Amino acid sequence: MAKIVVEVILSASQYEAAYSGIAKNVVASSLDGRKVQLPLSAFQRFVSYRGVNGIFEVEFDDRHKLVGVTQIR
Repeated sequence: MAKIVVEVILSASQYEAAYSGIAKNVVASSLDGRKVQLPLSAFQRFVSYRGVNGIFEVEFDDRHKLVGVTQIR
């Protein structure tokens, strides 16, 4: 399984766009410079009143399908 570490900073209003159908994905840069597109729903459990802010480890299977997201900071 592959892992990538990304920093995600989304305000509450940016995250709220997912509920209104405006946005479904977030494009984040990994700490090593790669860009990855992830579904906003993967960050639902990390939403606070300020939105989503943190460093996350994203795990993919051998077919590059999202397995899970863990907040590491």
